[in-house]
Amino acid sequence: MMAHATGGLSRRTKWLFSTGDLSVSMPLAILMFFQLYFLTDVAQLRPDLAGWAVGIGRIWDAVNDPLIGLLTDRVRTRWGRRRVFLLFGSVPLGLSFMLMWMVPPFGPIGLTIYYAITFILFDTLFTLIHVAYNALTPEMTPDYDERSSLNGYRMALSITGTLGAIILATVLGWYITDARARFAIVAVSLGVATMLPPLIVFRVARERSADDLPTPLPLAQAARETLSNRPFWMVMGLYLLSWTTASILAANLVYFANYHLRVPEQANYFVLVAEAAAIAFIPLWVWVARRLDKRRAFILGTATWIVVLLALSFLRSDQVGAAYLLAVLSGSGIATAYVIPWAMVPDIMELDELKTGQRREGSYYAFASFFQKLATGAAIWAMGQALHWANYITPTAEMPVPVQPPQAVQVIRLFMGPIPAVLLVLSIAFAWFYPITREFHASLREQLAARREG
Repeated sequence: MMAHATGGLSRRTKWLFSTGDLSVSMPLAILMFFQLYFLTDVAQLRPDLAGWAVGIGRIWDAVNDPLIGLLTDRVRTRWGRRRVFLLFGSVPLGLSFMLMWMVPPFGPIGLTIYYAITFILFDTLFTLIHVAYNALTPEMTPDYDERSSLNGYRMALSITGTLGAIILATVLGWYITDARARFAIVAVSLGVATMLPPLIVFRVARERSADDLPTPLPLAQAARETLSNRPFWMVMGLYLLSWTTASILAANLVYFANYHLRVPEQANYFVLVAEAAAIAFIPLWVWVARRLDKRRAFILGTATWIVVLLALSFLRSDQVGAAYLLAVLSGSGIATAYVIPWAMVPDIMELDELKTGQRREGSYYAFASFFQKLATGAAIWAMGQALHWANYITPTAEMPVPVQPPQAVQVIRLFMGPIPAVLLVLSIAFAWFYPITREFHASLREQLAARREG
């Protein structure tokens, strides 16, 4: 199957191509759900230092992601523009992930520097794989609805990878009480597991021949064209805000279970329930996107998510059963945030090609990768600073689940409902003005076909 073939893709092709998301979702799941917790409660850094260890890496992101995107658009090798990064980046990605979850014998400042450096190393390799893989997606099919379907398969495996990572951490927690040893085993296991999927995608995907590609735009012009694409900024706005919400909830669930509901032994179960429900909701939102369009599907799914999160934040500490029910319903919003924005991004490529005559998937997916990681980093940094301000008590060996002061618990509840709700309302505003409908996209393809024939 040629990557740029028209028409429908076989299920086998969709599943094999979608395995690439496992190398993204498995490490990202551990980062989203446990990075701040690991730094504060396992490595025993103060919350503000933990926030800065992550935040420093985001400064590198501001340079790293756009440069890598421009690089993947300009590279010409016998393995293609994108596939070469999958081939040679998979093993280093897994090794760098392992390093982030070790606890060397350093003091607080030394640990902060160590985690900042290892995070920067991992982040650079993650960007190479993530951008290259995502940039292959528009070439798999040009069809508006088929892209929704392909991204449905992708996100089903993405969430499966998230579930697998959380299940591994949960099961190990039953048998290994030493948190440092447990996280080290998780890191090695998932580090090895992330190495294979990029190689599968390398085999199944095909790229256009370099002979068929025009000369790349000059760097400055390429950057200007990307940054001046208004529909792209609409998608990035709604994506940044919805993914920040997902990242906040992921980072906060452990704290919410530990210190508000007071069921620390069930913290991972809430995560598993929400992510499993998200997989079940993916076909629904792919269907809704076909029946309506991607913009309306996003608005509908996000609006229902707001209601669920506000209800979750107002639960009393003894309403554990209701928390599980709301975690299930939250899966609908998670599925919306996973599937719809990523199905929108490929449609922007045709608009850009009509304007520039180029296929510049790398540049656009680099910015998408940047916003995804910015969302995760911003969520962890903000929570770290807020918890520190609220006098969060760092656990010790003698007091592994301390009773937190009321203001710390209140901060945890704010990050579970009201703050995410505000972000999601803003994401709906971006979606409202997104212009690429199914009919508009069909018009773009017709104009491109006429240009090629002409």
